[in-house]
Amino acid sequence: MILRSVAVAAAVLMASASPALANPEVWNWGSIYSADRAGKAKGKVVHDRPGFVVNGKLYDFPGSKGCSWLTFRWVKEEGGKGYKTYHNCSGTKPLAFSFPTGNMLSIEGKVCRGTSTKATGKCSTWEGVWAQGG
Repeated sequence: MILRSVAVAAAVLMASASPALANPEVWNWGSIYSADRAGKAKGKVVHDRPGFVVNGKLYDFPGSKGCSWLTFRWVKEEGGKGYKTYHNCSGTKPLAFSFPTGNMLSIEGKVCRGTSTKATGKCSTWEGVWAQGG
């Protein structure tokens, strides 16, 4: 009986251990620069259960006036869209970020310049960060 219980427990553990969990897929993205090259973002997209996680760093280079702004937009697999924005006014220390998107079809990002309260311009074009199928 004990041997059968151990075998059942081992089978359950093996069935629940997903290769995606043990070896998540990782894609690098960036660098994306603002139009004046005073801001930069780069990072990774990780595919793991239950979807995707986007992480990276947003740089605001010293000697430039204002702040760096990074905006993401993505298309969800089940329909709809998502958006996320970060800003960094440090001038010396990059802002690290990480956020889940769930399952998605594609994600794009752009870096702009602005004040401490809003992006005002000098934006890059929307650049592909990740897309299903390459």
